[in-house]
Amino acid sequence: MRIPQRQKLESEYHNQAATYDAAARRLLSRLQRLIAAQGINASIKYRVKSFDSYFDKLLRLRRSGVTNLVVTDVLGFRIVCPFLSDLDAVQRLIEAHFRVLEAETKGAEHSFREFGYSSIHLMVDLGNDIKSRPLYATRRVAEIQLRTILQDAWAEVEHELVYKSQDTLLDEPMKRKLASLNATLTLSDIIFQEIREYQREVQLRENRRKASVAKGLPPYQAAPSLDEEELTVIRQRDDRAMGLVQHRNELEQLIFEALAAHSSDQFPKAIELYSRALRMKTSRQVRSIIYNHRGMAYLALSQYQRAEKDFTCAIRFNAENFRALNNRALACRIRQAYKHALDDLDRSLAVNAIQTEAYYIRALTFCDLQDHSKALYDCEYVLNINPGFEPAQHLKDLILSQTVRGK
Repeated sequence: MRIPQRQKLESEYHNQAATYDAAARRLLSRLQRLIAAQGINASIKYRVKSFDSYFDKLLRLRRSGVTNLVVTDVLGFRIVCPFLSDLDAVQRLIEAHFRVLEAETKGAEHSFREFGYSSIHLMVDLGNDIKSRPLYATRRVAEIQLRTILQDAWAEVEHELVYKSQDTLLDEPMKRKLASLNATLTLSDIIFQEIREYQREVQLRENRRKASVAKGLPPYQAAPSLDEEELTVIRQRDDRAMGLVQHRNELEQLIFEALAAHSSDQFPKAIELYSRALRMKTSRQVRSIIYNHRGMAYLALSQYQRAEKDFTCAIRFNAENFRALNNRALACRIRQAYKHALDDLDRSLAVNAIQTEAYYIRALTFCDLQDHSKALYDCEYVLNINPGFEPAQHLKDLILSQTVRGK
């Protein structure tokens, strides 16, 4: 099939240019609304292919031996996002709201020695958005490219250095430099994504901490972790305990997996992992730590009897585990066994007098008992140790406001 004369195609192109531009602007508006609604910070550009580019592509396709000429990128969109995860989110969004005819990841075929740019290409059906008869050898579609900022920057530079100047003008050392630069940018994208995920995890833990404080739980309940003292106990190599701990590295890995599940609110999984750790041979101090953390997971599931039983086991294996004493006091407070709670808190403070958690839980317990003067004393003691401890400041303000209203 011969390509129609250039003059005829150009006339047809200009007659339909306004229709294509209107369709492009409608699609742009839809994409902007959808992406903004997801809170994704993306820039969107579009272009209607010029007639010269359209005609040149037809000629290139014909010269390459293609019999069925089809130009699919008369309408082209480029969505540029900061992070790799944004690309996946935008692709899912487009696939959910448009009829995607084709999806391809450009650059996936390159080896690590090559330097083609990476990009996700989607072909979207426009349906009746283009109301007139399509241009010769085209379809009612738009091509949407998804890239990160770094992928987009690389694509622009690569187009100038390689595509326009021809690959044959680059010698092997220069090609290796380009490949190395491309690999560096790809690694940078991955590192940026890891930093973002780390920030989100930190924010998630902070939100969880604030939520726990609002429920009257001590802050460390929100994001369980091992402090330096507990970590030292688990990793210590005491000759007397070496016969007990046969798989020290396995035990440590199991505990950290349990803590990760616990921090992600996967409490049943965390409990199962803690239980597996308890089935291993360990020192008494390590068992005390594991029982305490499993009790915290039960506490988060509101299984108070199981939680209290685990805290008791933790105390039995290590009578100086003040964290377990604090947690058992919290469980007692929840079931309104205030005397038992206060006894455990007194024991905890006898072990470690410089801690905020025991004083804070005791202040909450005194509030439950309407003993506001003692609650206020404990709040002030906490703030003297740690002036930035917001839960104690909030509780103090609440007590003072209630006292004023009572007068």
